[in-house]
Amino acid sequence: MKFIILFITPIVIYAQTYMAKIEPYDMFTIYAQTSGQVIALDKNDETKIVNSVLIQLDDSLEKQKLKIYQNQLSMYNKKLSILNENYKKFVKIRGKSKSDKDDKYYVILELEVTIESLKILITELQDTINKKSIAVNDLYIKEFLVNKGDYVSIGTALASTYDVSKSKLIVYVSNDDYQDIRNKKILINGKDSRVKIDKVDKVLDATYVSAHKVTLVLDSTEYGKVLKVEFIK
Repeated sequence: MKFIILFITPIVIYAQTYMAKIEPYDMFTIYAQTSGQVIALDKNDETKIVNSVLIQLDDSLEKQKLKIYQNQLSMYNKKLSILNENYKKFVKIRGKSKSDKDDKYYVILELEVTIESLKILITELQDTINKKSIAVNDLYIKEFLVNKGDYVSIGTALASTYDVSKSKLIVYVSNDDYQDIRNKKILINGKDSRVKIDKVDKVLDATYVSAHKVTLVLDSTEYGKVLKVEFIK
């Protein structure tokens, strides 16, 4: 009698290990959206998280113009109200020709056009004034790229900043690890973690041509620290 003995050995799948550096979640460069002289900027804000006005451009001229335009608008609106009341009375007067009535009406139309144009100027001024006050919300200020007293134009780089509300790890995974990656467990330095997948690039990376770029998010401020990352089924 012949016996066939089968030796069954467990199949062990070894995960590939990746090394990744902890980085701030995002980086921003703040640019000037209007021109003007920098009148307020505190260099002490560098390397700090700021939640307030970071840079102030001179808006004194715009505020003066705005006050004048708002006063003009108020007077024009009063004038328009009077003209409308007078026109209602005028058209009821017997003997007034159509030409006379049209002339009165054209005056009202011209004033209405002037008022609308003035409203546009006021809106544009308010927008410019708002853009001259550059505020940030919980951003880490890496460094200022301008100084107090500098005159900046639209598009001038003002400061480099980071979003440190969370951190990220970027790894370039093999095709094997890419398959069903969102359902895999993530190990950090060989241990279970709360790290989550933020983005998975479906297209192969332009630099690492045989890998997919995967962005992981985590709660850590140890920027620059290198971690070992594994994806386990």
